[in-house]
Amino acid sequence: MINKSWLRGRARLGGCMPQARKVIRALFPPWTPAIRKGLLGLGVACLVAALALALYLTGHPQLSLDVTLERRLQAVDWGVLSTSFPFFSWLGGPGGGPYMEITAAVLVLLFNRRAWLFGGLVLAGGLWYPVLVNWVQRPRPTVDQLIRVTEHPGSTSFPSGHVIYIALSAGVVMLCVGHRYLPAWARVLGWAVAAGVVLIAAVSRLYVGVHWPTDVLGGLLVSIGWLSLVTSIRWLSDRALLKEAP
Repeated sequence: MINKSWLRGRARLGGCMPQARKVIRALFPPWTPAIRKGLLGLGVACLVAALALALYLTGHPQLSLDVTLERRLQAVDWGVLSTSFPFFSWLGGPGGGPYMEITAAVLVLLFNRRAWLFGGLVLAGGLWYPVLVNWVQRPRPTVDQLIRVTEHPGSTSFPSGHVIYIALSAGVVMLCVGHRYLPAWARVLGWAVAAGVVLIAAVSRLYVGVHWPTDVLGGLLVSIGWLSLVTSIRWLSDRALLKEAP
């Protein structure tokens, strides 16, 4: 004889299943193996280049080209632009970095919450920094090598964490919010502004003497590579980029 309470439990469970499937469909996009091949190639190329550069710098931490380029950059009068350098030092560091990333995540959830998985994976690209910085262990520039060293962070030099975190945060906002709401011409402008912000942040790290140019290059390769790689997977990125995505 079948227990009636067991039957009622089965009935309640059966009634919950459609609701559970609805929640899963809302949270996760339907699977597709489709890939944006151009972005996949760019992402893999940039990340391989970043790893190759990291490997080279483990055995050659001091490069004369780095010293030459950075001294020339520090000799430039950046005018009013230099007044923004302290802000970027704060924004990409432990003081402002968490606020920047939380703000980017909140913007994604407010304006394109269906892209939460994509946005979260893009921001997770910041994990490249602790992995590489602890692997390479590159010494930072010293006062006798450059014109100025005005900041003295505790961690080692490669790659530039400021560049990685700022680039990923700006990129995820443009991909999840900009591509959904801005017209085509405004998206071009938005990407130009994002790129300008990242480049100013990169220059600021060299100007204050806390990174070598190849550190900044490594940060750019990591951030561009990770953004491209995650965006190439359409199962993750279609909901961020396409209004009609399921």
